[in-house]
Amino acid sequence: MINLEKTLRLGIIGYGNLGKATVRLLARKQEQWRSIDGLNLTLTCILEQDGGIVDADGVDCEALAARGDEIFDSLPGFVPKLAFKEIIDNRLVDIIAEYTPTNKETAEPGLSHIRQALNNGIHVTTSNKGPILLAWQELSTLARERGLLLGAGCTTGGALPSIIAGRDAMAGADISTIEGILNGTTNYILNRMESGLSYDEALKEAQQAGIAETDPSMDVEGWDTAVKLAILGNVIMDAKIDLRDMPVKGITNLTVDDVKSELTAGRRIKLIGKVWRENGEVHASVAPESVDALHPFYSVSTKDKCVRYVSDTLGDLFVSGGASGPTPAAASAMRDVLLAWRIGLLKIE
Repeated sequence: MINLEKTLRLGIIGYGNLGKATVRLLARKQEQWRSIDGLNLTLTCILEQDGGIVDADGVDCEALAARGDEIFDSLPGFVPKLAFKEIIDNRLVDIIAEYTPTNKETAEPGLSHIRQALNNGIHVTTSNKGPILLAWQELSTLARERGLLLGAGCTTGGALPSIIAGRDAMAGADISTIEGILNGTTNYILNRMESGLSYDEALKEAQQAGIAETDPSMDVEGWDTAVKLAILGNVIMDAKIDLRDMPVKGITNLTVDDVKSELTAGRRIKLIGKVWRENGEVHASVAPESVDALHPFYSVSTKDKCVRYVSDTLGDLFVSGGASGPTPAAASAMRDVLLAWRIGLLKIE
């Protein structure tokens, strides 16, 4: 039995693939985090649009994970119409994992969830790009003033530690350029086109393998890269990037001949997002670019991602890899929690 008096209570908002992956991760890792780091992290609630599951004594993650994709409102402990406000008013959580879908126009409902949590002294880790894209300055200021975690590492490449690398590993340096391959789906498609598949064939293969969505437009038209790039620029460089001002070009017009001709010349086409300072102004763009064998992005293949930072005092930093999928993304969101625990930001009252 977990000592709930010395437990950090976690609530999940959004029980899609990432929410379920977090439950499976907790089932596997709770004891390890407890024994190695002294972190007792207990799931006390899960919320969806039509209600939620609440257990003040701690949800049995192993039992819940074993139920797989069972309909949410049929799960034990389901309470119809349960609202986030009730969770807050009854002080049932210390941390929320906000996993609702990204809305790059309004950031809702995630923005309201995160605001409400921070205003009530609740730590946040999130995969939701919308609030970090549109309201980073407001939310990060609120978290800092209240001594709270606002974990956004999952928003810019899943398991790839892009924010950690830029904010922590480059601490104290002025970063002049951030560039990266930030979308694994397009990198996979381009890699398969190098093998002779047409764009349509490569896309279909990626969809059948579960790498590309049924509607892949956010990925292949470059907008997923643009959102992640804007977040990195805003978080790391305080750049205040507006997507409406960013030139964005995807890979949909590339042909297998385009890709193969570059490969024959010793170059590879990559979809690259880049933000840089020039004459005191910040610029950002997303477009396919050719890179030669000397470029660090040349060897980033299949669905891998990468990011490169250029600074004044610490030189260049290049980070590549990080697994893709719901489990690595959930692990990335929980990594922010674990790191905050290790530095003493999270405390048990």
